[in-house]
Amino acid sequence: MATHSGNFSHTDPASKVTVENGDTFERCNISQLVPDTAICAGKTGLTFTSCNLVNCSVPGDAVVEHCNTAQISRCAHLHPEWDALPAEADDCPHVVDTDIIEGEGGSTLTIYHRKDTVL
Repeated sequence: MATHSGNFSHTDPASKVTVENGDTFERCNISQLVPDTAICAGKTGLTFTSCNLVNCSVPGDAVVEHCNTAQISRCAHLHPEWDALPAEADDCPHVVDTDIIEGEGGSTLTIYHRKDTVL
C-alpha cells in the first residue's frame, strides 16, 4: 500500500501513478471539470484524506476524510478558457431560452439566453 500526494487536477490519478488496492491519497488536488467523473475505477480500499475531490466520483468503498467533495456544474460559456468543458448545449442549467436564426444556404445560428449568475 502506497501513500500518494500531489496535484492530479483534471486527470485520473491512476493515469499518472500506479494505484493499488488499499492505497492512500493525502492532501491531493484531484478536482475534475465535469461532475461525477470517475477516478481510480476498479480499485478497492482507497483512503482520501484532506483532498480536493471536487466533481470526483470515488470507488464505492473508499474512505473519504476531511475532503472537499462538492459537485459543481461548470459551463463553457462561464469558463471559455477551459477547453475540456462540454460545448454549450440547450440543456445547460443556465440557459433559460434559445433563439434560432436561419441564414442563407440553410445555415443556422443558436443564441443562448442565460439567467444571471453571480460568480
